[in-house]
Amino acid sequence: MVTQPAHIRGSGLFKNLLRRLRASLSQQSELAYLSRQDIDFIARELNLSTSDFRALAQSPSLPELLSKRLARAGISEESLASAQGDVLRDLQRVCGLCYAKARCAASLKREKPASAVKYCPNEATLHALAREADNTCSTLGIDANPSCSGIRSDSHCSIRR
Repeated sequence: MVTQPAHIRGSGLFKNLLRRLRASLSQQSELAYLSRQDIDFIARELNLSTSDFRALAQSPSLPELLSKRLARAGISEESLASAQGDVLRDLQRVCGLCYAKARCAASLKREKPASAVKYCPNEATLHALAREADNTCSTLGIDANPSCSGIRSDSHCSIRR
């Protein structure tokens, strides 16, 4: 779901709301075509509980929010996926089930990169990943440079997990 700029007139706002409503109804009706066994199977395949799968399928998703949070923490999403895919999937699940998406989007627009976000359920994990990356550098005798870990955003690092 993409928010529209504030300067959109009433008809543009109505079209946006109508588009979002149609998308929501479409998601719900697609889920209605699946049997309970199909839903359970898909949830197991995604390593989710059935209730989490239903909640994720029916809630509006903003996948770019997690990508931005990872970038703010200096963590490469691609490197995290290859080094710790299970952690990334858990971050995605928690972000998808979060009720503070609008607050998150607004804070990402105005906050400085180093500021902590107390309402974000993924904040502790993001902080731990950033600290782990820094500790990897220290253990290997490398200056605490954000570019030295395999999950850090900067790609000129020669250390990989």
